Amino acid sequence: EVRGCLKAPEERNSHTHQEGTIIMAAPNTLPLPNNTVYVNNLNEKVKIVELQKALTHVFTQFGNILEVQASKALKKRGQAWVVFDSKESAEKCIKEMNGFNFYDKPMRCNFAKSKSDIIAKRDGSYVARPKKPMRNKKKKRMKKRKQESKDSKSNGKKKKVKSDKPGAPSGMAPSMPANGRGPPPAPSNLPPSVPMHMNNRNGRPTMSFPPRQAAGPNRLLFIENLPEDIKMEEIDILFNSKPGFKETRVISVRGVAFVEFDTDYLAGLALGQVAEAKVRGEKLRISYAKS
Repeated sequence: EVRGCLKAPEERNSHTHQEGTIIMAAPNTLPLPNNTVYVNNLNEKVKIVELQKALTHVFTQFGNILEVQASKALKKRGQAWVVFDSKESAEKCIKEMNGFNFYDKPMRCNFAKSKSDIIAKRDGSYVARPKKPMRNKKKKRMKKRKQESKDSKSNGKKKKVKSDKPGAPSGMAPSMPANGRGPPPAPSNLPPSVPMHMNNRNGRPTMSFPPRQAAGPNRLLFIENLPEDIKMEEIDILFNSKPGFKETRVISVRGVAFVEFDTDYLAGLALGQVAEAKVRGEKLRISYAKS
C-alpha cells in the first residue's frame, strides 16, 4: 500500500522506499550570498602552499582577495575557501569559475555556508569558538609520547656502532678494513642514476652521467622562431594578461626568449592558451625550457 498522495510537478522532490512509501524530502537551502567562495573537487595531490598561490592568481581577476584557506587535514582535502573583499566579487567568481578545469579536475564553486572569521572581525560580529574537548585516545597517545621522550632523556647512553663485517673492531666504520689501511671507500651519497666505474690509470672511481632528458613541466617557457629584431614588449602582449606571469627575457641574437611564471601549472595553462600564437605572421614554437 502506498501511503501519501500525488503532488504537483514542482513538489516531486521525494525519495521512494522499497515498500512504496513516499516521504517528502526537505527543500534544499542554498547558502546566502556572502564574501567567501567555497571551492571543492580540487586535486588532492597538489601541495597546500602551491594550491593557495594558484587559487590567488586565478581568482584575483574578480576582485581583492583577503584570504585563501586550505588544509591538508583528511576531512578538508580537496577543498578551499577564498575570501573576497566584496560580495559582488565572490558572486562574479562563482559564475565564471564554476566547472573551470584546475589541475586536471573541474572545480566546483559556491558561496560558503558561514561567514569567515576575517569578515566577522571586520564587521564586529566575531565570536570566538569554544575549544573542542580532546578525545581519550588522543590524550593517551600524547601522554605516551611524553613518557617516551622522558625515558629517552633519562637513558642517555650512547649506542655502540655495530659492524657489518665479522672480525672488524666495533669503533671502526663498517667499510674500513680491520687493519685500518686500504683505499678510501667510494662515495655512497650519489643518486642511483649516476653509475660509477674504475679508471684503469689510478684505480680511483669515476662517474659517468646519463644523457640529458627532455624538459618536463616547469615554470619557464621557451619560445623559438622569433625575429632577430624582436622587442620584449611584443612578447609581453601575449603573456602579461596570463595568471602568474613574472617576466620575459629575450635573446635577440638567437631569436629565442624565456617567459617565467609563478608555478608550473600556470605556465602550462599559458602554454595551452598561446600554442597557436603568431608574431609578425610567423607561428611561434613554444615549449617548456630545459632546467
